[in-house]
Amino acid sequence: MTSQEFEHIASVLRPRLKDIGKQFFGDNDVTEDIVQEVLMRLWILRERINPMMGTEALAVRMTKNLCISEWRSRKVRQTTSLKAAIPSHDSFQQNVELKEDITQLHQAVCRLQPTEQRLFRMRYEAEMDIGQITAVTGIGARSVSSMLSTAKRKLQEMLTKKGGKQ
Repeated sequence: MTSQEFEHIASVLRPRLKDIGKQFFGDNDVTEDIVQEVLMRLWILRERINPMMGTEALAVRMTKNLCISEWRSRKVRQTTSLKAAIPSHDSFQQNVELKEDITQLHQAVCRLQPTEQRLFRMRYEAEMDIGQITAVTGIGARSVSSMLSTAKRKLQEMLTKKGGKQ
């Protein structure tokens, strides 16, 4: 599936997925979070999805499953982790320090606002560009860039001032 096909499918599916979320919660914020999560997952799976074969059914099922999980836990599940390949080092100390840095970064990302977390993960974990993030979230490109910049600044402040801990 190409980026253009995905953008078209995402724009068509978004209203239906929002309706499902509203049936569960009636809360636009939670619904929007779930819709964005589903579209991000579809983006990640886009190369394995045949657009002619049940993309809508898959998206609906994913939305319902996420709604059920959210309803049960009442908090956004952290389903993705920061990609961090630990290179082999000669020193055990370097490995320990690198793992601590990754843990601090993960903790700092978890303290960002939910929208900032989602955008940060889309950009740096799913490796989506601004246009793709805009298509998935429905947020304007300038706003996405601004929110990502704010998130990076917050992360830098958290990691330099507090060492990634509160």
